[in-house]
Amino acid sequence: MKPERRMKSAGCLSYSKRQIVPSKCIAVCFATFALVSCEKNNGHSMFQTSESAVNSYRAYLSEMRSVESLSTEHLIEAVNDWQTLRDSVFACVAKDTANRIHSNHENTIHSLHDSLQAEFIRLAHSTPKTFKDVLLIRERTSPYRQDAELAKTVEAAKPFFDSLDSIQPYQRTAKNIVSAYETFLAKTMESGICSNEELLAFIREEDSFFRSFLAHLPELAGADLSAITHRTEKCCLSVFQSAESGRLPYQDALIYFTKRTNRRIVLNASACMDDINHDRVRTATQARAYVWMLLQPYIALDGFGMAVLSDKEKAILYDVAEQMPSIMTGLNRITGTDNSQWESLPDLLVKVMLTSI
Repeated sequence: MKPERRMKSAGCLSYSKRQIVPSKCIAVCFATFALVSCEKNNGHSMFQTSESAVNSYRAYLSEMRSVESLSTEHLIEAVNDWQTLRDSVFACVAKDTANRIHSNHENTIHSLHDSLQAEFIRLAHSTPKTFKDVLLIRERTSPYRQDAELAKTVEAAKPFFDSLDSIQPYQRTAKNIVSAYETFLAKTMESGICSNEELLAFIREEDSFFRSFLAHLPELAGADLSAITHRTEKCCLSVFQSAESGRLPYQDALIYFTKRTNRRIVLNASACMDDINHDRVRTATQARAYVWMLLQPYIALDGFGMAVLSDKEKAILYDVAEQMPSIMTGLNRITGTDNSQWESLPDLLVKVMLTSI
């Protein structure tokens, strides 16, 4: 199937632009999960032949070309209709593999699919998009939004993550926090994460360090934290290596690490908002770092991540999204620039989403 549902690795939340390091192992695990889901959901097709699938896809393309514009709500409905049709069309072609006599149909369908992507991008740009629109589209077009089995697994993990709020962060200086954080990660790298108990213990301890770090965010924004980023990635790899070897249930590794990453994204966004509202961001260096951190939810969260978010986490992110225009304007004022390029970012982010379908 051409339009695979790729899932971005968000296992290692960075603190500044230069510190984003994707975990290849997590990306592979996520992609595998996505492909299994795709096969599960698309084993059947409404079409009997590739020819009928091609004709239907061509007719749908013609229909979308006749549409002049779509609101965000109607765009979401159209994208979901498109994904349903796409799944059925590609499932039909995948089954119709007798000899290679239908290869022309397969090529035609891929060409039609590319044309549909272009039309949906055009329609997405027909009305201005906001950061809230980016979240809405990603949430409501996620292929996992109605996955009852996933929802059940996520709900089972909720008590553990709720309990993290009751653990007090460390009361140390910024320098001591960074040093202790690095030491904790280094020790974890040495011992590895080889069981459910070790996984939960790691997430619990790391969460305390992360929240302690956020308490000093204005002071540390823009600082070189590459050692923490590198060691965090190694710890992430350890988890999924254990899952691959069978020492740790794959489902637990996937769900708990996704929820752990979601929590970090939300906590980081909340901390940024709190610092800005309390006038703690005052220098150009800080402001640039905060701009990048506030963009993380729209970059790091994919359809799977959105499906795993709790209702409380979604509410926080939507609240931040509502305030993004005033926040970005204020941060630009601190940097001494009148740069309004950020206003085009929602449109660009939606385009990236549609291109990945």
